[in-house]
Amino acid sequence: MPSYEQIPDVGLYLDQVSKFINSFLIDFPEMNVTPSMISNYAKQKLIDRVNKKTYTRVQIAALIMIVLSKTVISIEHVRMMLEELRDQDDTLKDAYTQFAECLCEVLQALSENEMYHAGEALDDTAKMMRNTVIAIAHKMYLERYFESRAAEPKEN
Repeated sequence: MPSYEQIPDVGLYLDQVSKFINSFLIDFPEMNVTPSMISNYAKQKLIDRVNKKTYTRVQIAALIMIVLSKTVISIEHVRMMLEELRDQDDTLKDAYTQFAECLCEVLQALSENEMYHAGEALDDTAKMMRNTVIAIAHKMYLERYFESRAAEPKEN
């Protein structure tokens, strides 16, 4: 994951944005983003309006969060997540930084702690099953979280 400061702030064109994001996902080709996907996110107003066909650092940071999040939650839930971040007056820089740091911490913890459960060594099949169950539990939690947020009355 690039830090916020590593994201170009010179205004990248659509193809450049997809190449930049995909360069960090080289080991995860199933997560790659295409220029048409980015255009669709812009049309769906998941990111701020594009100015003169170039994308800013803030927009690219939001796109990275979208690309990674959409692998586990729906686009509508991604929208809710981004709106909630904006409603809390978090700057996207702060939200992205927290997102990136948290992802790196969790990935590091998984790689360090996946060897054992309750003091017992796990074989590859047990690791796979444990991580699958953890992913399912997180998805179940997030579905109910977004469902409860959607049911809350909107403040003007």
